[in-house]
Amino acid sequence: MTTYLGFSCSQHDPSIAVVNEDGEVVFAEANERALKYKRGWHAAPDPFGVIEPIMDDYVREGPVCANLTWTRTSLRASSVLAPLSRLAIATFKLIRPTDEEAMLWRGWYFRHALYRAPTTANNMLLNVDLRLRERSGFRFEMRKQAWNHHLCHAATACYSSPYDKALCVVVDGMGEGASTAFFSFENGELQRLDSKQFANLASLGIFYSQVCYAIGFDPLAGEEWKVMGLAAYGEVDEELYDLLRPVVRVDGSRFSLSRSHAAWFEKLLSFRKRGFKENADLACTAQKVFEDVLFEFLTVAHERWGGENLVLTGGCALNSSANGKIVGSTPFKNLHVPMAPGDDGNSVGAALLAWKDDHPNQQVPRFTTPYLGSKLSQNTQTRLLKHGMKPCFTAKEAKHLAEFVAGELARGAIVGWVQGRAEFGHRALGNRSILADPRSAEVRERLNSAVKFREEFRPFAPAILHEHGPEYFDDYEPSPYMERALQWKAGCAPEGVRHADDTGRLQSVTQQGNPLFHELISAFHRETGVPILLNTSFNVMGRPMVHDIEDALGVFFTSDLGLLVLDDVVFKKND
Repeated sequence: MTTYLGFSCSQHDPSIAVVNEDGEVVFAEANERALKYKRGWHAAPDPFGVIEPIMDDYVREGPVCANLTWTRTSLRASSVLAPLSRLAIATFKLIRPTDEEAMLWRGWYFRHALYRAPTTANNMLLNVDLRLRERSGFRFEMRKQAWNHHLCHAATACYSSPYDKALCVVVDGMGEGASTAFFSFENGELQRLDSKQFANLASLGIFYSQVCYAIGFDPLAGEEWKVMGLAAYGEVDEELYDLLRPVVRVDGSRFSLSRSHAAWFEKLLSFRKRGFKENADLACTAQKVFEDVLFEFLTVAHERWGGENLVLTGGCALNSSANGKIVGSTPFKNLHVPMAPGDDGNSVGAALLAWKDDHPNQQVPRFTTPYLGSKLSQNTQTRLLKHGMKPCFTAKEAKHLAEFVAGELARGAIVGWVQGRAEFGHRALGNRSILADPRSAEVRERLNSAVKFREEFRPFAPAILHEHGPEYFDDYEPSPYMERALQWKAGCAPEGVRHADDTGRLQSVTQQGNPLFHELISAFHRETGVPILLNTSFNVMGRPMVHDIEDALGVFFTSDLGLLVLDDVVFKKND
């Protein structure tokens, strides 16, 4: 019985996935949760303290197939990144020692000079190698395999899609020499459509990151989210649009860079010393450019390869504002974006590719649930109840828990909600969530200032009962993973989850997908007449989502949360 392990081994967002002998995804989680280190930059893909409990739960007797998300050729090429980056820094210092543009470029290159990546597959996964040897008394069988980065993106996305036939488009920052790839997906088989590119630095993802950096946010911390949020408060600057629009151009099935790259980057630098309105206009204009280039790229792809169903993945597929407009702005009729389109999702793709390679005549089982992560420790819960806090309510049935919490939400409580297995991906989908009544704008201000401790312009997501989606959104499309933003119908948007541009990055909640969360929203609907809850990730700004009870308690006691729900037990702060 072979166990298939997947390890996302990019410089950022490492994760671990487990696929069993039957091809089922039984575990997937980003390492940032257990490490308590946002995005996990330069962390080992199999860190001590993280890999052991996963092995204890899922690795049985028998061979282990360990899979990486970069090919062996690309791993060998990584040895040149650090010295090239240091050379670039030294060159900028020599040519323009005090120029602000040069300083910005030095900062951009510096992230690649921070460390030297392992250059072979054999030099990676040494921690899991050691633990397996210890457990097996130096008698064990482990294979190490390495897969193409963009193929891993495609596998995760397509094997979680509802389609038998689709065009899969990968658009990210950079992966194995380029930022794009195309695959056909038909009858469970993936086939590369475009030729592999070599050293094509044109990237829509890098363009967006550079705008993020120019505004004053930190792309290394994943703050591109802030650009999307800020964009709703600005207007398109036509002069700036004309400057930015040619920077990344569609060149058939690839991107190319404008020769005026330096000129527009100098222009961007001037925004770092401007105010909110100017930066909001830059964010809005850059978002418009991102969308126009992406839609043109997808339209060209459709003209070449056709099809009604689009599977979009890669880091750029995290741009929910653009995702919500794809069906209306391209010839595609249906869109699927996976629960983890970024690099963290690739661990699943690598493990599934290995399983498929070992079972060539079998179909990879589809997976749709994002609830693939860790659970709360029962021992810790027992100690908490014995030596620490006393609950205000303990539910015997899910319905009773939903009714109690819904009543507290309707009376204004902000609730930390931890249930079952953690979500895989960047979005909280009702198992590691902070929940609130969405009906007033004041709750948004309270959450940003006293719970999340983040900028006041940041929006919050509506978790809506799927059956009520068409009543509230124009051209409603199901959004199970909170992957797209749609336009609210006039007069229907609760103020707490209405963004400044009248959109909402919704989560469509079904009884089949998450029975308890569906029951909670249904109970709130019965209480208030509103089939929506405000849903945001259970964390504070700059920290990963809560991973264990200690994390949850830390946020509960140091923020304006009024209620904490751990499985079937509810705690309430003293008034």
